[in-house]
Amino acid sequence: MTQNILIRLIAVLVLLFYQACSHTTGPILSESVQKDMQHIGVVLKEGEEESLQDSRRGWLSSMGAGAARGSVLGGAGVLCYYGAIICVPVLAAAGAVGGSVYGLYQASSEVLPADVESTLGQAIADAGLAKLLVRDLVTDTQAQGYAMEAAKNAPFTSEKNQEKESLALQESFDTLLEIEGPVVNLLPATFEVDPPRRVGLSARVRIIRTADQDVLEDQIVLDELGDIHALKEWTSHQAQHFREELPRASRRLSEKILIDFFMRYDFAERTFAPGKGAFFDAYVEYRVKGLRDLRLLGARKHLESSRSTLRWETFPGEKVTYDLRIWESKVGSRTQVGAVVYSREGLTENNHTIETSLSPSTTYTWSVRARFVQDGKVRVTEWSKDSRGFTVWAKISSFGVMALMELAMGEDWGFYQIHIP
Repeated sequence: MTQNILIRLIAVLVLLFYQACSHTTGPILSESVQKDMQHIGVVLKEGEEESLQDSRRGWLSSMGAGAARGSVLGGAGVLCYYGAIICVPVLAAAGAVGGSVYGLYQASSEVLPADVESTLGQAIADAGLAKLLVRDLVTDTQAQGYAMEAAKNAPFTSEKNQEKESLALQESFDTLLEIEGPVVNLLPATFEVDPPRRVGLSARVRIIRTADQDVLEDQIVLDELGDIHALKEWTSHQAQHFREELPRASRRLSEKILIDFFMRYDFAERTFAPGKGAFFDAYVEYRVKGLRDLRLLGARKHLESSRSTLRWETFPGEKVTYDLRIWESKVGSRTQVGAVVYSREGLTENNHTIETSLSPSTTYTWSVRARFVQDGKVRVTEWSKDSRGFTVWAKISSFGVMALMELAMGEDWGFYQIHIP
């Protein structure tokens, strides 16, 4: 018995050590690789067109997701105090069974109607997303000082003698950025039958060195900050909302490709434990990735008025400016944001007074990121967010059950929230 307990404790500690060490701080393309990229050409993969993908879950994945969500019930086992070692796994198992059954029902009940596919598919075809994405990407990268141009097979350039000129044209670039797609993803925002869906745009991006055709990077990039509506709202009035969202999705994906591949700076996770104001301080902790909201952590922040001042930590860098965004809050996690209602860039102070009136009695989601110069290169941090999780003591005292629950569910990272009185 004692030996089994020791083995479990060692396994939990190894898991915690692994989680603490898995961290990167730079862009996908290293500085040494970027130095050799003097002239970049953007090309579209031959034969690829924009498409619609309903990102609903299959039976197995929905059962797994349901089981993971249901297992959160095990967290209530801490109410048993000394009996938590028994209550936690029992409640987690019961929740997992119920969740998996619901997940199976959710997957089998969800079918995207043919008329919806037709309506949204036509809107995608009319939008010319490939053209928009290439144009946005070239414009954004050139604005940041990168030598990037659209190659001849990009859709807004002349198609005359395209095949004959393709090889000769590519020889003028030392690097090709090849885009496959883009694909419009309908991402479920909640775990339920016929959930509201977020429009997310994704594309496969390959970085190819033309000298030897070596593929330096091959990544799928997904924008996950699009607006959320029910299918009925997306398709109403000839899919008006959907058509308006597609160009915005192109701009977001373009920015994400640029930042992820060339400019990204990832924050290290910081822990504030025990959680201030939590019901069980020994079991709950706060984690932050980014610039901490200087109000109370983890709680919904109440402003004094619709034009109050937001404050965040100062970023310790060179030539630092801040980008601030406020989104509509949607049902679900704190990353389930809606449309952008307020945005500012180039802020020089670590605070900002909202300059327009927001709707009263409304909760909004907000975040901030920093732009700074490092070794002569502009870097952009990820959007700041925080999370609640289980402390090391909670994971050890539950013999790893809470650690496995957290691993199965994923950490509940989300942006900050404010409430307008």
